Amino acid sequence: MSNWKKKALCASDVNSAYWFSYKKEEIEYSKNICKKCSVRKECLMSAWQEEYIYGVNGGFSEFEILLETWKEAKNVSDDNWSRSNKILQRMLRKTT
Repeated sequence: MSNWKKKALCASDVNSAYWFSYKKEEIEYSKNICKKCSVRKECLMSAWQEEYIYGVNGGFSEFEILLETWKEAKNVSDDNWSRSNKILQRMLRKTT
């Protein structure tokens, strides 16, 4: 386990299934805990490097990450769904 993962609030949360839920209340619960976490940037960076993003990472739901990707893709072309550094930088600014 990465050193930052040991510090993550989600690692010790009793409602661990909420972090991978599609229920709005459970996602909001996870995001609220995430906002208090000291390793949000590390978490988001780790998720960003994965091919598929699942659950709440760095304070963002997978839907929010896909939405940011879609907004960028729409500006470039409808079939370009790659995650750019520009999107990551915008999201990282929101973690502070």
